[in-house]
Amino acid sequence: MAKKKDFTGDPGGLIGDAIFNAIKPLYKEAKRRERSYRAPRQAYYAPEPKVFMKDIVFRVLPRAIANAGALFSARDLYYATRPLAYAHSDWDDDKELTYKYFDGLLTEYQETNGRIEGMWRDPRGNLHEPHTGETVALGTLEVLEYDFPSYTFDKILYVEKEGEWPKLKAAKLAERYDMGIALGKGYPAEAVRALFERAEGGDYQLFVFHDADLDGYNIARVMSEATRRMPDYSVEVVDIGLTVEDALEMGLAPEPFYRKKRPSYDLIRSLSDVAKEWLYHPAGVGKGVRGNRFELNAILPDTRRIEYIERKLEEKGARGKVIPPEDKLPELAAEKYRDMVAEWVSESLDELLDTGRMKAKLAKEFEERFKLQGSRTWIETEFGRDDVKSWRAALKDTLDRAYEAKHKPDLKAAVQEYIRSSADKDEGA
Repeated sequence: MAKKKDFTGDPGGLIGDAIFNAIKPLYKEAKRRERSYRAPRQAYYAPEPKVFMKDIVFRVLPRAIANAGALFSARDLYYATRPLAYAHSDWDDDKELTYKYFDGLLTEYQETNGRIEGMWRDPRGNLHEPHTGETVALGTLEVLEYDFPSYTFDKILYVEKEGEWPKLKAAKLAERYDMGIALGKGYPAEAVRALFERAEGGDYQLFVFHDADLDGYNIARVMSEATRRMPDYSVEVVDIGLTVEDALEMGLAPEPFYRKKRPSYDLIRSLSDVAKEWLYHPAGVGKGVRGNRFELNAILPDTRRIEYIERKLEEKGARGKVIPPEDKLPELAAEKYRDMVAEWVSESLDELLDTGRMKAKLAKEFEERFKLQGSRTWIETEFGRDDVKSWRAALKDTLDRAYEAKHKPDLKAAVQEYIRSSADKDEGA
């Protein structure tokens, strides 16, 4: 502001500045008091804590489990949970509960609350028994109900690729080694590991065959060690999978690969220096892993792949063929002998009595007595008793009852007469 003696401007501006300077302390004090009386910002509202999808799912899961029934799959439980989660007052309408996310939450839920009773998982892969021709689907319920056949095989091989079965079957690998062969798609399902857990208690040797890559090596580790889904699992499994060292020795061509997720420290620590050099090249913080992989499918021809498996089995001390123990063998041998004698006697009787001709003759003679024209009524009546049966089972059961109630003595007498007649003909001849 200009000094008074030098002032040449508008006197109104000079008067205004003087008045403001006089009241300025009062103005500042009024503003200070206004601020002191203003309510603190947090007093206007209290922010509500954020509710995550996981928290809502965990809250509704007990009710969803009850709604799912006595036996249900993980996917059944997902469909029982989803509407309950969406109906929850805290659910964000813009969010979708996907099955992949839900399936991951089940693992965490069971870690805290224990295994969910009644929940099973769909079969993933099959177990092929040697000698019997039986194939068992590898699902939770199937493995739980499975009975290992006595003295049939004492080894199980898990192969991470289902497509290998035709080659293994053609080579009769299961029969030559008395070895069950389980095949899946990559990482073993819980049912496969449950099968191995049961088998170890029965003194089975357990093997795993896989690619020479990070996942392959990890499959061998998962088959042996506990995971979040199976925290108490521990099984001695022998790794006969393709190794990087063997792949290089066989001249297999490497394939580059990239994955976003870093492998576990335990896996990396378990790798040999050569395997680590080829398979594991960190791409930088948060940028995943690069490296190479060797596919077991590159071992060609397929007979060479079978040779590789057999060589590994021998190197790792696979047992020989199954023979029952000394204290069991005499009884089992006698039982087998009796079965064979029964077959031989049946063959002899068939030849001596021409039983095929006898059966045809008596069937024709007794057909009128069984009144087959009433078959439809019999079947429908049987369905009324038990609608689980097929028409074949219904007809068979009705005929069995008629035979026992009315025709058994007559048929037996007809058989005796046929035998006597056959004997008389033989003597006359």
